[in-house]
Amino acid sequence: MKKTEFFETAVQQGFYGQEKSGLYGKKDNVRKYWEDISIKNSLRAKILNLINKKQKIKIADLGSGCGEGFELITHIPPANKTSTQKDFILNKNDIDLYLGLDISPSMVEMGNEIYKDHKNVVFKTADLSKDWTFLDYAQFDLYLSTYSSPSHLSVHELTLLVSRILEHSEKNTLLVLDLFGKYSPEWPQYWSKQKEELLTYNMSWLYLPQKPGADIIENYYVTFWGADDLKKIIEGIALQKKKTVKIEFIDRSIFVGRHIDTGIYNNHPQPIRYQVNRLFDRDYRGEPDKLKIDFSFLRDFETLNPDVYKRILMYGEDWNNTVKFLEALWKEDNNLIKEMIETSKEELSEEFKMLAWLERNASRFPVVDFWASIMGPQIACILRNLEINLPDGVGCGHGLVCLVEINS
Repeated sequence: MKKTEFFETAVQQGFYGQEKSGLYGKKDNVRKYWEDISIKNSLRAKILNLINKKQKIKIADLGSGCGEGFELITHIPPANKTSTQKDFILNKNDIDLYLGLDISPSMVEMGNEIYKDHKNVVFKTADLSKDWTFLDYAQFDLYLSTYSSPSHLSVHELTLLVSRILEHSEKNTLLVLDLFGKYSPEWPQYWSKQKEELLTYNMSWLYLPQKPGADIIENYYVTFWGADDLKKIIEGIALQKKKTVKIEFIDRSIFVGRHIDTGIYNNHPQPIRYQVNRLFDRDYRGEPDKLKIDFSFLRDFETLNPDVYKRILMYGEDWNNTVKFLEALWKEDNNLIKEMIETSKEELSEEFKMLAWLERNASRFPVVDFWASIMGPQIACILRNLEINLPDGVGCGHGLVCLVEINS
């Protein structure tokens, strides 16, 4: 073998290509370390409950793409820090059948190619507004639809889909719907719209940091949801089908939604997601002054949903106080550091104490840049966990995650 032969092969197989930054794009740092973590955190106990009742479970992924949902649910770590028996609570061998349904033939073809060595993984083409292919199989334990897939359906179409799922399900079934939240700060112009309306959306954020011209932005229509509207529909279906359900909601990506940075739907672009991407990235120190949020423009929309406005205001205050504390550490303002620790609400005070300890003990960490490698990611996790620990969701995030436990 020639000296270069191995490396030539490795380059051809893509192992030595330029690595993409996590500051922008579909799979940026916020997607990986915030949004995926949020969904995994919400699913962990419920999936454990499923697998404790059955040796193997069956999963229907509705709007599966080429299998991102499969990777998500098979990479949820155990909560028990002493567990060394399994890296993840649900391994691929714990799945009796994973059925991925998607409207795109190309996605289905790619999924079947990627997982061709997994006999328990199947992808099929289906339009979920009318093709309920999962009905051809025995009941599933988990019906999963992530990252806004169900928002591509109208209210009527999603109602029919949920109705078919409840008909098809039995006791100990979990339904997960991840939809666009109606009351996100990204699009206050939609807060007053009727739930039956399909509204425009686009993925112009894919082109950041450049701003795309209007000629290349493709708009399509989706449904935006508030928690109350969706809960009423699901409870109505459950009553009709004589099913018992328990429903939970989670607001995901309230301040780091995809269009916070573009400002397309609120005319107030703020580079918040980009700044949080920098915090998570070990190569960047972040820019604390650009992390502050200013949603004062939402005052004009307060009366449309006072509860939503209150939720955003409460989270925003905690967010900006965390950024203020970071600035105090950055400037070594010991008086302000002490004051904020003593006067902040208990949960934030504890976080601030931990950050102050980290800063005082920076020399203990063998890294090239302490602020980029240690402090930045920790601040990002605090901002994320503030959101994760919020009360039951109302629909004020980019995503509204709905968890439905079907008990009979």
